[in-house]
Amino acid sequence: MGTREQTVLLISDDAKFCAKTRRELQSREGNLRVAMVNNLDAARRAVEHEAPAVIVLEEAALRSADSSAPRHRLDAVVSSLAGFAPVVVMGDAMRPAELDALVAAGAADYIGLPDANLSSAAELVGRRLRQSRVVEEQVSAAKMEPFGDDGLRTLEDFGQLLRHEMNNPLTGILGNAELLLSEVRRKNDGTLPQGGQMRLETIAALAVRLRETVRRLSQEWESKQATATHAK
Repeated sequence: MGTREQTVLLISDDAKFCAKTRRELQSREGNLRVAMVNNLDAARRAVEHEAPAVIVLEEAALRSADSSAPRHRLDAVVSSLAGFAPVVVMGDAMRPAELDALVAAGAADYIGLPDANLSSAAELVGRRLRQSRVVEEQVSAAKMEPFGDDGLRTLEDFGQLLRHEMNNPLTGILGNAELLLSEVRRKNDGTLPQGGQMRLETIAALAVRLRETVRRLSQEWESKQATATHAK
């Protein structure tokens, strides 16, 4: 059986950078599709449709062409995206402190530019892709395994399945909620901070995704139990 195609979502408004990054990634990884969008609104629409294994964000894409427009906070953007897949940020220099918690949680990585570090970023993306393949293979095997006599194997597999399916949305929900709460407390005027609506929308979308995930997994679990009972 061949390796299933994986998707990397690349967010950048620099066409040359996108082309160079895509070539670098596809030269290292077989059966890889690179979907490219040039802004965050398009990225938010794409994550559900593309189901990326990894998201690559060029930090410069967060800067608006309108200098008077507020700049998107990097930690808020990464938190919203990390609910769908691990995020590899390609930035200008050293990793900003605002990403420390997300990196420590395993939700994100940061690679400094310029192009001298493109190979390092591609290597990191490749490692994330391989991790995703291993987990997906384990989860797929768990779904196919029959019940053991004592049920322990199945419980372990179900726990692994839950961790895989729910970790990313939970990371996104918690990260956005913590950011929003800290900013509301700092302002202390009863109003939402800049970007607060976006974070609330992200929390709501990820909560719906979690609810649907729990519903689907519960149905699969009940179906397996019923099959095992009838087979005895």
